[in-house]
Amino acid sequence: MKTLLGTAAGLMVATGAYAADLPGEAAPAAVDYVKVCDAYGAGFFYIPGTETCLDISGRVRARVVYESEGDADLVRFKTDGRIQFDARTASDLGTVRSFFETDLGGTDGGDITLGDAFIQVGYLTVGKFGDIANGGSFYGDADVIWSLFDRGGSGAQILVDNLGGGFYVGAGIHGAEANSVIWETGSQAEYTAAAAVGINGQSWGSFDLSAVYVAVDGNDADTWGVKATADLKLIDKLTARLSAAYEDGGFPGDDSMAGIAGALKYQATDALAVYAGVGATFWDDADEVVTAQIGADYSFTPDLILTAEGNYTTDGGINTPADDSWSAMLKLTRNW
Repeated sequence: MKTLLGTAAGLMVATGAYAADLPGEAAPAAVDYVKVCDAYGAGFFYIPGTETCLDISGRVRARVVYESEGDADLVRFKTDGRIQFDARTASDLGTVRSFFETDLGGTDGGDITLGDAFIQVGYLTVGKFGDIANGGSFYGDADVIWSLFDRGGSGAQILVDNLGGGFYVGAGIHGAEANSVIWETGSQAEYTAAAAVGINGQSWGSFDLSAVYVAVDGNDADTWGVKATADLKLIDKLTARLSAAYEDGGFPGDDSMAGIAGALKYQATDALAVYAGVGATFWDDADEVVTAQIGADYSFTPDLILTAEGNYTTDGGINTPADDSWSAMLKLTRNW
């Protein structure tokens, strides 16, 4: 019986080996479904079956904030998230890029909103995006952003960034929202036009000069502004940001505004960075408004960052009696 079973087993092995050697259709090769695309930086991979490279990224932020204004004090939790999709394909026209992001939470806590969403082909960008004007003045979570330089919406923009020596120039026009009416027969035109010229990638830092024109036909409220921003490398691990801006009053009765701001950031260790800033806004018919900020970022890992920050703003004569305000924030951010 043992001999019979051994003979049968031997025949099965021999038969299997022989069958494997028989001519016929070859076994399919293993498919590499995720292939790294290193043409556009870390994180991109080829969409299977295409020549398009895709990067999926995002963040989650959780904050606890204390705010004091006059006799009112409050503490609240804030949570928001963001997911971004960035797809790029090489073509005869240059890189064709499509990008969109979705924000979850936002200022109202429960909204799902469309962030930037645009298509880029060469120098041209069309879609929804922030305008080309430089808006930021501080390094922290809160910022001194003068109103004309914090705008975005649907439109078109051209940015030429290969002029040589780090120089760039660009201009664009857009409405206020993702679906905006920027002109209506016999009624009104509401749009923002922006332009910028600057230089970056220098051993000393970068410089940007931005201009904005906001049209509001029918209300005699057209206004404009200019802003200069310099990011300077002072010494090892210490950088500075200097800003100055002017905004026309626009609508009759509105004050014109001039503003200046300065901020410093010091990378104390690979994990710890500290920053501080101060800015002042001067109005035609009011005292200046001064904003001060101090804060620190600590990176537990490159993608997990704890931020502690405090901000203080003077009243500037807007209320009587003066009603200065300040806030403190602790924030944990996870990027991926």
